[in-house]
Amino acid sequence: MEASSIHNVARDLHRAARSGAPVSTLGTETLDLQLATIIAAHGREIAELEGDRVVGYKIGLTAAAVRNSFNTDGPVHGYLLESTLLEAGGSISTQQMSKPAVEAEIAFIIGEELNNPEATVADVIAATKSVAPAIEIVDSRWKGGPANLPLLIADNTNAAAAVVGEPVDLPADIAAATSLLTVGATEHPGSTETVMGNPLESVAWLARFLAQTADGLKRGDVILSGSMNVPAPLGDSQTATATISGVGTVSVNFH
Repeated sequence: MEASSIHNVARDLHRAARSGAPVSTLGTETLDLQLATIIAAHGREIAELEGDRVVGYKIGLTAAAVRNSFNTDGPVHGYLLESTLLEAGGSISTQQMSKPAVEAEIAFIIGEELNNPEATVADVIAATKSVAPAIEIVDSRWKGGPANLPLLIADNTNAAAAVVGEPVDLPADIAAATSLLTVGATEHPGSTETVMGNPLESVAWLARFLAQTADGLKRGDVILSGSMNVPAPLGDSQTATATISGVGTVSVNFH
């Protein structure tokens, strides 16, 4: 894939996130993980040139079953844009989304820089300022969705929007947290089993990865540690609420 084609794909995915018109996967047959990472980086640059900024990261494929479906051994990550991170109780337009789904997550707010390629759970605990209940909305800009891992990564791991609730101190038993996501009238229970068994492990993985490829976690970063439930299709539902034990409750409206 030529450099111009890589930039064009990044531009098209960026436009699709705003227009709701999905991008064809024709011509992406040769897309590999290296090229996908470059496309995602181009997409980030395009957003920043338009005045947006990265305020944190999301971690995906934290559930073993989902990793297996993408034939990969480890999780992946994407970036969170300021324009897509909303306050609790607000309203999100889904008009530009194709098939949005909703996830309950534990958000980590980083208080101290963590730039260590060997970061541990203890390091994450020391670097964490607080945690908060969060709802992530995921959506693919590819027509038909991401059929493979490179397509998922190129599209910033389906990041669409997120709502973060009131922060609280990090609970000592965070690894045992459970969740209840209510989308419309349907309830979706969950737990940290699908977040690498412990969200602290998930954030530690991200810290190690970023320390090797970028410059680690920074003070103020918001980290979505991974979905505690199977992504729930939004459908025609106009509300979603996530309650996470020991962390709190957050709600969002859709229009």
